[in-house]
Amino acid sequence: MTTTPTSIPSRCAPEVAGAAVRTHIRIVGMSCRKCVAGLEGALAALPGVHRVTVHFEHGDAEIEHDAALPRERLLETVEAAGYDAV
Repeated sequence: MTTTPTSIPSRCAPEVAGAAVRTHIRIVGMSCRKCVAGLEGALAALPGVHRVTVHFEHGDAEIEHDAALPRERLLETVEAAGYDAV
């Protein structure tokens, strides 16, 4: 497995952790803690997701998932839940 180039900001790049990776996504449009719970549930329901933490205060999410699950699928899930993923 290759590592992410250093030119990509760490908040956007997956961090390699063995067979799993950790991806950070900036979320725009959350207005309450209920939004956090809904988004965590939507991301956690994806096959290959091991752990999800959504931070309302910071407007971001950290997802630990199988390396085979592409970042694009995570972004699509955030957008399908009604939020913008940056």
